[in-house]
Amino acid sequence: MRLTIAHTLLHAARNWGDRPAVQVMDESPVLYRELYTEAVKIANKLNFDATNGKHIGILLPNTSRWISALYGTALSGKIGVLLNPRLTMGELLYQIQHSNTKLVITGPIHGKDSSVFVRELLRSVPNLRIVWVGGHAPAGTIPFEAWIEHDHDKVFFDPTLLPSENDTAVLIYTSGTTSLPKGVMLSHQSIVRNAYIVGRRFGLTSNDRVFSAGPFFHSGGLTMHVIMSALYGLPVYSVSHFDPDIVLDCIQGYQCTIYNGIETLFLRLLDSPRFNANRVSSVRTGWATGTPAIIRKIAGEVGMRGIIGVYGITEASPNVTISDWEDSEEHRYDTVGKPHPWSVVATWDPERRSLTPPGEVGELVVRGYSVMQGYYNQPKETSEALEDGWLHTGDLGRIRADGYVEFAGRLKDIVRVGGENVSCLEVENVIYQLEGVELASVLPLEDDVYGQVPVAVVKPAQDKMLSKEAILDFLRCHLASYKIPKEVVFMDNIPMTESGKVQKGRLRQLIHAMTGDQKI
Repeated sequence: MRLTIAHTLLHAARNWGDRPAVQVMDESPVLYRELYTEAVKIANKLNFDATNGKHIGILLPNTSRWISALYGTALSGKIGVLLNPRLTMGELLYQIQHSNTKLVITGPIHGKDSSVFVRELLRSVPNLRIVWVGGHAPAGTIPFEAWIEHDHDKVFFDPTLLPSENDTAVLIYTSGTTSLPKGVMLSHQSIVRNAYIVGRRFGLTSNDRVFSAGPFFHSGGLTMHVIMSALYGLPVYSVSHFDPDIVLDCIQGYQCTIYNGIETLFLRLLDSPRFNANRVSSVRTGWATGTPAIIRKIAGEVGMRGIIGVYGITEASPNVTISDWEDSEEHRYDTVGKPHPWSVVATWDPERRSLTPPGEVGELVVRGYSVMQGYYNQPKETSEALEDGWLHTGDLGRIRADGYVEFAGRLKDIVRVGGENVSCLEVENVIYQLEGVELASVLPLEDDVYGQVPVAVVKPAQDKMLSKEAILDFLRCHLASYKIPKEVVFMDNIPMTESGKVQKGRLRQLIHAMTGDQKI
């Protein structure tokens, strides 16, 4: 089988046509042969009119139509621009215009007035075509059902249009916490191979059922849910928006065996008054992001003992390191796993501009099959990220003697306390070990004596009481004195990126406003 998104669907439809492909709660289940039929109709329409352009925007929540739009775009040999429905109008317009997208497949979006939303899109992007999925199609849009059925009675597509393995499959825009987002170009083979290897590390069998807690439009959702499931002929289950009660109903009702997502999508299950670890007992493994303390909390309190801590970045398709599901708890919880085959992970010293010796902390750099093709129309940013074939991630890590990788935070996520380097991640990891902490972030605060000191921002878990004194006393038992935060600030709404990371730039601004003349 060719390693493309298009051939992945062809293989699944041919071999497992009558198996469930996708089930989003409150929607009818879709079989692989049904998914194939609809994707072909979409592909035909995309190639019917040359004005559709090469880039096709997909702007939908998790739904079976998102998946058929992705596969239809791939079958047509075009490039999917994966857009986030939660973005503001200004953010969406930037990505649509920057990517030269001429057609967008979208529909009702939670929190947005459909008519106003469409009117603003059409006003701001001349000649943009909008295909509307679900509900009443606003003026100026094309109803999806009529669009795919018109003039296409037969399920047939032109095989000469199928992409090659090294063709660009998707554009995914990065979160952009400090600058404008960049459009990451990923090839077909990088996504499909990445998904296949993750599936092997999970030990997938025909009895597995994958639950996607996060959105499909993230690189993790695309590769490690949608494509991975199709490669192994498995159903992918999901929800249109995350609600702990609905998610628990889905996991328990469909007996899902794989649960993946960023750490908050695990910890939020604990917010449900109906949570019981027995409700997720069917989950045998899955991947999660977060510190070792968070991974152990997921294993212990949430009850998913087979969970695997991972490291990934959109620019690497996205998974870089992951353990085997049968590895020891120490490997799965305290490391982020081992690199993929056909790729190399090393650590880099930015000051000396050379690779670091084994065992030393340095910037994680990656080379191999999974590395992006570049940032769309941004050659300067591409050359900065890709140097001599190495992708510079901006993240810190240490490669152990056994080949497993320990994550050590962001390259710039360091507090310089009187000449000593303090890792924000290290302090955060200890804070997470304290019961009642839902979210923690450590930032540098300028200090006249030490240059900088750490400040901790903590969001207590629901119905949990925490005090500054309790947190500091706990930290003093585990950390050197210079690593202890000077301030502990409690905050219920810590700003987050769409990919689930703390927006430290925005958080610094908020804490600066709260601390008066002190600078962050």
